[in-house]
Amino acid sequence: MDIQNQILEFAEKHSLKEKALASIDEVMDASIESDNEIGIDFLDGNDRADLIFEFGRFEFQIDRNDNCKIVTKINIYSKKLYGPNFDVPVGYYEEWTDLQGEYLDEFLIFDWTPVNLNIDYHIERINKTVPQRYFRRNIPEYEFATYVNHVISLFQGKQFDGAIVFVKRCLDYVEKEGNKRIEEEYLSECLELFQRVYHFVKNDKLVEPETLDKHRINERIKNEKLTIAKKS
Repeated sequence: MDIQNQILEFAEKHSLKEKALASIDEVMDASIESDNEIGIDFLDGNDRADLIFEFGRFEFQIDRNDNCKIVTKINIYSKKLYGPNFDVPVGYYEEWTDLQGEYLDEFLIFDWTPVNLNIDYHIERINKTVPQRYFRRNIPEYEFATYVNHVISLFQGKQFDGAIVFVKRCLDYVEKEGNKRIEEEYLSECLELFQRVYHFVKNDKLVEPETLDKHRINERIKNEKLTIAKKS
């Protein structure tokens, strides 16, 4: 029997998926109560009723001391970012089990960036990865870097329609045959920004849905991300 089937049989025998899904609310209750005691909002102003829990995967892990565990991972989504072409998680829950099926530990982590777009975070990431030569006007990549800066400036100025126009132009650039390929580390950070901007404006209805659908923004971003992933 291969290891995949062994893990699946083990998970079914000990009801790992069901136990993890059943535990999330209890763990969240404790986390919310604990943070409230020190004046912190565990959900960062977001509505608990918007959360959706879905099984993610099982993992078999061996640490440096040769200790083994099975990790059951549950992805957490927000209804604001969920549905066809909306698959950006806002957190995850992990439950660890030893090879006898006994509980070891659990972790509940949220990242609200997809819902509450922190533009400064993305600016910092992009600035760290952009090749400085891209700011020379006599090279082709200058066009792309300029479009990215326009996306940021327009978003900060709450000119969301304009920001989406320049997201489209960035995607047009990377898709156009003959254009010099953008360095992958920088491009990955830009695509992450574009996807966050897309979800932000769609979620808050800041741009007409027809505009987003017409330009196929999310689909094209995903295609570029997939292209990068295949190369790595």
